[in-house]
Amino acid sequence: MNLLRKITALAMISIFAVSILATPPVDQPFMQAALNNLKDAQNSLKKATADKGGHRERALDITANSINSVNKGIEYDRNNYTPDRRRNSEVSEFDPVAADQPNMVKAREHLQAAMANLRKASADKGGYREQAIGHVSNAIAAVNAGIEYDRTH
Repeated sequence: MNLLRKITALAMISIFAVSILATPPVDQPFMQAALNNLKDAQNSLKKATADKGGHRERALDITANSINSVNKGIEYDRNNYTPDRRRNSEVSEFDPVAADQPNMVKAREHLQAAMANLRKASADKGGYREQAIGHVSNAIAAVNAGIEYDRTH
């Protein structure tokens, strides 16, 4: 009976060890956070009034491209995981203005949060992280242009 207990204990330890080794790393928390930020920005842009000289629509298109790039980057990283990940934690600051357009401002805040999370994410995403950063930067510019257009027209 003692031998049976030892074999059972050894089997349990082996199963536990295999399950730990087979557990994938935390699934890209900054990329996931950026994806959530982008979806929030998209929702805020959809709620904003349409009279922004085409800039709101442009920001919606760019935000959709950003979401696509982030999804591709997440998938790339899942398929090409390496333990040595480079980090880029540079975060730019943006000036909050335009309290007269709450949905556009909220969209910009979500885009800025997405940018911060993308910059914190590991850099090895097959180029998609950098592509998403470019899209988000363009979306922020489009939102800013829409705010300015609405103020002057």
